[in-house]
Amino acid sequence: MLGAAEPRRIEVLSASLNLVGATFFVLLEYLEAFLLTPLAAALGAWGVWRLSQRLWRDLAIAVLAPAIGERWGQVEFASGWGAVEIEKWLGDLFSDEGMRVAAWQSRGRYREIDYRLIESTIWRRRKSGRRITHVMQVEIAVPRSFSGNVQLVPRSGFAAEVDDLLRQVTGSRERRQEIDPEFDAVFETIVSENASADILLTPNFRRAMPALAARHPNTYLTAGFEHGWFSLRLPIPHLVFASTSLVKPLTDMADDADALWWDLTVPHRLIDALTGTHDGALR
Repeated sequence: MLGAAEPRRIEVLSASLNLVGATFFVLLEYLEAFLLTPLAAALGAWGVWRLSQRLWRDLAIAVLAPAIGERWGQVEFASGWGAVEIEKWLGDLFSDEGMRVAAWQSRGRYREIDYRLIESTIWRRRKSGRRITHVMQVEIAVPRSFSGNVQLVPRSGFAAEVDDLLRQVTGSRERRQEIDPEFDAVFETIVSENASADILLTPNFRRAMPALAARHPNTYLTAGFEHGWFSLRLPIPHLVFASTSLVKPLTDMADDADALWWDLTVPHRLIDALTGTHDGALR
């Protein structure tokens, strides 16, 4: 798969180098009256090269993702500027948690269950400076009806006891529920009144979630069931294919391609776990 896509990289690299060279010489001629013309032209050409690198990353993912995802029921994939609709893109720029920009989005249907997957970058302003966070968000249509809502948050020890006390004092109808020792060692389960936790948290699901958390240690993985959907939010260290470069052969990107495959099939593992009747062919 990577070898088949390599000619595309060569084609894009050639076009990008031509564009960078043309930019340099056009700026050199246009700015000839300025003292630092060569430096300005070089900076302009460098900006074009950086943009080409960014666009290549989006294109490389768009080339490989369909070949990976369609096998598992992916019906739509978009990356870069077209990852989300313009209305959502504008709304994300001014979201409460900061400026959010979607890197790519996948939609599909696996085992007759709809899913959505998106990777984004969030810029938050802090007094100490700007903080950048990368996030994977998964949404899955739950294949059975349920009441109430169930929230999963990382185990916090003593803080959980404080939260329990606050819920009692404020008269909240939510409560912490113990599931099983291994699951409870990783997650705290907060359920609303009449929530269907016993139905939703199947044995397979209780194995899949800690396994996912173990693959991403030291991150604040949260999840929940509400309004017919299961949603999962996972901070990730960097966007997939972050090391992509026009000067790096795609055949040297096997680890990145495997990471893309893993990310694209996270919803499928969770769907297998939610249905609880199939181990699946996924690693």
